[in-house]
Amino acid sequence: MNARTRFRTGPTEGQRARLIAFFLVALFGMIMGYLAVLRFNDGTALAGGLNWYETWIVVAAGLGGVSALWLAGDRVGQHGPRTTPRVLAGLIWVSLVGAIIAGTLALPVYGTMFAPFTLVVTLMTSPLVVLFWTACMGAVHMCMVTYRSERDSVFTPNRLTPPDCPDSLPLRVRGHFG
Repeated sequence: MNARTRFRTGPTEGQRARLIAFFLVALFGMIMGYLAVLRFNDGTALAGGLNWYETWIVVAAGLGGVSALWLAGDRVGQHGPRTTPRVLAGLIWVSLVGAIIAGTLALPVYGTMFAPFTLVVTLMTSPLVVLFWTACMGAVHMCMVTYRSERDSVFTPNRLTPPDCPDSLPLRVRGHFG
């Protein structure tokens, strides 16, 4: 069978990377929701198990994280030398907006206020959780870079841009050679 006639039935590498990023954010959100439940109950959830409401808090935390990453748009996954501050702000935005969404789902008025506060306090009091947050958000960023690179390659393939084309020149020298 010729390579041109084969149909691709599975997700591409970028689509798989995006799914992994969403999975990582959901997992991190659920872990943070579980830590919040443990803090509120002084650790009794470990011995007796979770009731339905506590389970809903954990699930809502995962949904909040996934929703925040989806709402982030182009804040996460940008690549280049000057995008580091924008990416860091985007990852913090994903965390805080995810906490707001999760808190709203868990407890509509008070959860909206206290979920971001609980996230910040948890991150400030536990260096191990901060390390886990940094690793998770770094992995999410790298997965989204893969997705964005693949997506951008569809719209501007390198093989179609001639080397002498004015659009292929850097912005600072465009229009000065001709």
